[in-house]
Amino acid sequence: MSISLIKRLIYFENIGVALRNGKNVSDFRFDQVYPAHVQECSNPHWTPVAVAKRAAEWLVADSGARILDVGSGAGKFCIVGALTTDGEFVGIEQRPYLVEAAQSAVKQWNVQRASFVAGNMAKIDWHQFTGFYLFNPFYEQINENRRIDKSISYSGLLFMRYLDIVKDNLRDALPGTRVVTYHGFGGDMPSCYECLISELHECGTLELWVKK
Repeated sequence: MSISLIKRLIYFENIGVALRNGKNVSDFRFDQVYPAHVQECSNPHWTPVAVAKRAAEWLVADSGARILDVGSGAGKFCIVGALTTDGEFVGIEQRPYLVEAAQSAVKQWNVQRASFVAGNMAKIDWHQFTGFYLFNPFYEQINENRRIDKSISYSGLLFMRYLDIVKDNLRDALPGTRVVTYHGFGGDMPSCYECLISELHECGTLELWVKK
């Protein structure tokens, strides 16, 4: 094994250890675990480390919490959440190459309780989760300047369909279900949810909603 590879592995390991120990890690340092083309998408598409830590803290009310990240991208939120809380995190993402990048990062840092699924959030059972994270996951459907790539379909009709699916699933969730939105999710929360906390983070609003 080359010296440069050893140093790289140690660097990756130290980032995971730092997060487990509650230390601050910059987004630049965290993102080095990803390939260059995935790093380039970090701003504005991946949740900043500090925001992910705060959101995970709100979502994990107890050790049995199971959180779904809708449109998980390269898995940054789920990885940070799993490293800084006792919750279990699952990311659903339509782009297989981003799921592979997330799985590679999990392997590099030996992250427990973080997993990823390649697919559409419409085809996953939302009842198995106690909370949900929504970082405006459908915005690229209606803003061509915010699209990651051309590998998926885009349209205003898809945007509205996805919003309806989210709202239906949230309405059908159990009382006490927690939802954290960052920059919103594209629509209005169902009236059965109450906003308990709202904070400004990294030029965006982070909000905790709980079903009554």
